Amino acid sequence: MRNYKLISTILLTTAILQSCGKYTDIKTEGALTPGDYLNYRYLMNNQEFIDRSIDMPDISADDQEYLDFTQQKALATQVMNAYMWGAQYYDINTADPDWKLLYASNYPCNLVIRDVMSSSGGNLKDKKQVLAEARVHRAYNYFTLVNEYGKQYDATTSNADLGVPLVLDPDVALIPTRTTVKAAYDNVIADLTAAIPDLPALNNYNIYPSQAAAYALLARVYLQMGNYEEAGKNAASALTIQNTLNDLPALTTYPVRLNNPEVILSKKAGSSHAWSVYLMLSKSLLALFDKKDSRYTLLTQDYVLNGVTYRMSSTEVLSGENRNLGPSVPEMMLIKAEGQARAGDAAGAMTTINTLRQKRFKAADYVALTASDKDDALVKVLQERRRELAFKCMRWFDQKRLAGDARFTSPVTRTNLLTNESYTLEPGSNRYVYPVPQYNIQLNPSLEQNPR
Repeated sequence: MRNYKLISTILLTTAILQSCGKYTDIKTEGALTPGDYLNYRYLMNNQEFIDRSIDMPDISADDQEYLDFTQQKALATQVMNAYMWGAQYYDINTADPDWKLLYASNYPCNLVIRDVMSSSGGNLKDKKQVLAEARVHRAYNYFTLVNEYGKQYDATTSNADLGVPLVLDPDVALIPTRTTVKAAYDNVIADLTAAIPDLPALNNYNIYPSQAAAYALLARVYLQMGNYEEAGKNAASALTIQNTLNDLPALTTYPVRLNNPEVILSKKAGSSHAWSVYLMLSKSLLALFDKKDSRYTLLTQDYVLNGVTYRMSSTEVLSGENRNLGPSVPEMMLIKAEGQARAGDAAGAMTTINTLRQKRFKAADYVALTASDKDDALVKVLQERRRELAFKCMRWFDQKRLAGDARFTSPVTRTNLLTNESYTLEPGSNRYVYPVPQYNIQLNPSLEQNPR
């Protein structure tokens, strides 16, 4: 009976990903074997959909650029559209994978949240943990969605700014409309806060949410909101539980996500760039690296095309799998350090990032960073953040949240070498908000498009 239920559950979740509904691309028929707790445990075990995340923000962000005609010509149309911040990325007949995967993942989360506590079998502690895991996954999905397809959070306007459809019930017959940015953030924070008491401090495998993961996601959320005090507190809470760093210079093999002690919650990128469309370091990112930094020597490599040498990200080449986008120990250290710098604790901020940097250089090459004041500390922390979190889909969100600070943002110009057309992305531009997929608008005309 248990094997039957496992197979039926996996078949259902596979169908959820492959089928389409009114707007979320999920199946409109079929049901779990009713009533059994194990069904809900199996749903939260299925990393084929729970562990998946986005990809396109790394194409849009200023950490990478394609400066060769041959490479641009090889890009898929939708990738080139995202690279040039086009009016639309996908045509009306093509689903946007970032949107589709996250909403498809939300469906089983909603099902668990609604039904697991009334299921038969299992004990109360186990049911509460499965419920908490679903809340964490759903929070990750909605935070990611609202920052990709909604405006940057602004406390003065978020109650009116368009966010994303907030679907909290596993009823695919619903035809939802877009809610506000504030509504999405409120739900994300509520889910994560509610989940913490019922999660273990750490899990045996990082695909399963833990208290460390919930605190880490709260830190990420509050950072994006500009609430640096709460961001720092939650980052510190996560680091109290999980704080192991890889010694990059000493690594003989680069760890895969599920065995990487730095990964707090595994979320793999929706696409790999290990064998096809490489992620190329932009000139501005490349200029930030010390050539003795192991993040440069190990995690990037030369790429020669038409006689010109560029530098490409090699994390996925080394690990043989899609890169991790979930929260990590280094990210929490950087959030903690940013909170310290913004609070005026320049020395504390430098101590925090130097602890990280000691694991990124050989001992003979390591030089501690110092800061003259809090402003200098903040500059150094954000530079370190850019080096450490390159190609983890965080830079695009950072460009959005830092748009109001001229010290950390500037216009970005790109040229389509196939057409010789150039476009400049200004800080705070509407093009920092991804277009709602036309494919979904045709299925649900009540979805309002973002201004371009």
